Amino acid sequence: SLIKGIVDELMKILLKGELYPFSSLYIKAGEGGTPTTSVDVYYSEGTIPFIKIDDLSHKYLTNNKDFITELGMQKSSAWLIPSQSVIYSNGATIGAISINKYPVCTKQGILGIVPNKNINVEYLYLLMSSSYFSKEVSRIVTEGTMKTAYLKDINHIKCPLPSMAQQQNIANLTSSIEDKLSIEQDLLKLLTLQKQYLLRTMFI
Repeated sequence: SLIKGIVDELMKILLKGELYPFSSLYIKAGEGGTPTTSVDVYYSEGTIPFIKIDDLSHKYLTNNKDFITELGMQKSSAWLIPSQSVIYSNGATIGAISINKYPVCTKQGILGIVPNKNINVEYLYLLMSSSYFSKEVSRIVTEGTMKTAYLKDINHIKCPLPSMAQQQNIANLTSSIEDKLSIEQDLLKLLTLQKQYLLRTMFI
């Protein structure tokens, strides 16, 4: 897409600067875990959002299908990831990514990454969805029963870290382009509908 192209160009420029290991970009990160599915009290009337791969289909995670209980979370390796973190699939479908708009838990194979104080979450999202990052991740994927990119290996990926102001500028630039694109797409739909209407009325 257009945004991806812009981000990839920006990354090429940023990669010429100083690079830092991925591990220095977050306060906390880790995979989730799935409570034993046969135990009803881990799921029944659960209120904690439980994220699976299908939930990661948009940039912002604003709703989800599954929930677990407090007990389910305690009895598994799932943990509560605060809102405005990056949710990144590192197993099976590697690279699916979203920014969560509310606290969530994830299953195993999905990482929660809580950005460091000097990291803009939008910037982290763009960095992790860039071609550069995907390429680096593909180098460390281990082939097991399920393809996995382990956090201990992702931690070594060298990442550009511009100043907070620059990160903000990059985030603003891409989101203003996204907004413009979405307006243009709506306009295009409208014009297509008008065209169909005109074509129909011409032959009545």
